[in-house]
Parts: sequence; C-alpha cells; structure tokens
Amino acid sequence: MYVQTGCNPPSDRDSYIHELMKYIPVDSYGACLHNKDLPPEYQNPLTMDDNGFHKIIAKYKFTLAFENAICEDYITEKLWRPLKLGSVPIYKGSPSVRDWMPNNNSIILVDDFESPRELAEFIKYLDHNDREYLHYLEFKQKGITNNRLLNFMKSRKWGHRIGDVNFVTEFECFVCNRLHENAKRQYHGLPKKQFSATQDHYGCPRPTKYNLPAPPGVSDGEARDIWQSDYDTSKILSEQLYRKVYPQS
Repeated sequence: MYVQTGCNPPSDRDSYIHELMKYIPVDSYGACLHNKDLPPEYQNPLTMDDNGFHKIIAKYKFTLAFENAICEDYITEKLWRPLKLGSVPIYKGSPSVRDWMPNNNSIILVDDFESPRELAEFIKYLDHNDREYLHYLEFKQKGITNNRLLNFMKSRKWGHRIGDVNFVTEFECFVCNRLHENAKRQYHGLPKKQFSATQDHYGCPRPTKYNLPAPPGVSDGEARDIWQSDYDTSKILSEQLYRKVYPQS
C-alpha cells in the first residue's frame, strides 16, 4: 500500500513508485497516484492515527514508506507506523536508517536495488516465500537485537526511561536545563556556552530540479515550487527564533 497526500516532493518518490506500479500492484489511497479510496471516515489525514486506519495498514504485507526528503536524521511516521503494525516497510529516506531499526532484517531498503523493477521482483519473491517474508517480522517475537540502538536508548541524556516518562517532556526539560545553565554562568560572569545544531544534524537540502520526470497528472514546476517555498520559509523562521533566543550572538 501507499498513502501520501503531499505529491511530487524533493525525494521524487511518486516518480519512483509510478515506475514500480508497472511491475507490481500498489494500492494508493492518498492523493498521489490515487487508485483506491479509503472509507469516508478515514479520508481526513487527521484520522491516520485512528485504530480503523491502522487496521487497513495492518492487512497489507508491505507498505511503501518513502520520505518527502532525503536527510540524515529525518525519519518519520511513514516508517514507524507500518513497522509497529506489522506491515513490512519498503523504505526510502534517511541513509542512517539501519542504525535505528530493531535488527538488520526488519525493513526493505529501496537503495539496495538498482531499479524499481528489481525491487518488484524481490517483493514478489517474498510474497511467495512465507519463511523468508517472516524473517522481517521476527523482531516482534524476539525483540530488539540492534545493540547500537539499545545502547543509545540507555545512554542518552533525555527520555531514556521509556514507559516511565513522556520523552517529549523529558526533552523539554533537557532544553530548559541548558538554558538555565547559561543563566547561571551569566550570573557568575562566565561566558555562555553555545549549543547549536548544524546541517550535519538536520541538513535537508533545498529542493531542486527533479531527478526523475513527474508522473502523469502532476505538474513538474508547481509542486516543486511549493516545497521550495516551504523550505525557505522554515529557514527564515528558524533564524528569527535563534536571534530571539540568542540576541547577543
């Protein structure tokens, strides 16, 4: 299955999936490459966390989980949702995604295949070989065996007590503690510490000209112009916020 409403984004996902559809059936419920309707009660994107919508995903053996941009630390619900529900994600996005998976055999990486046709052949192979397919769901019974992920969750300074505390609240406290640390340093006449994210942390590139031709029914220019405008606006807002937090820098 495939469910996207933001069409023809910087990752060129719709162009890739349009080609993939030539070799394997894909139920596309969203506005992009639409060929199948969701029940009326789940057509609003705000219902994507409802149990009924989750049941629709869970009946599929595979879900196409393509991010709208390729960035090092950008991994979204497009991957987490099917992973949680037991529909094997076919993923295109963060190049470091394997670092955060339960094991080395829980998702199918698009970049491991030379073409959509080759990927389609592999999907067909798994569809007809239950034993091989079920390897992708072993973590549901055996748990997480990715030691890098386990060690990171235990050692990070915020939100590591999963199940005991809301990690969003913990992260907010983490930020507040850093601000408080600088307030104390300023009170004692010490220079403030600089805590700055860099492009290495969250460096999505500005959307550029398409690498692949737009699929039928999607304008080459208009859709990409919207993504570029959103990117530029977000950058301006983040710079304004930074100047408010660090007016002297």
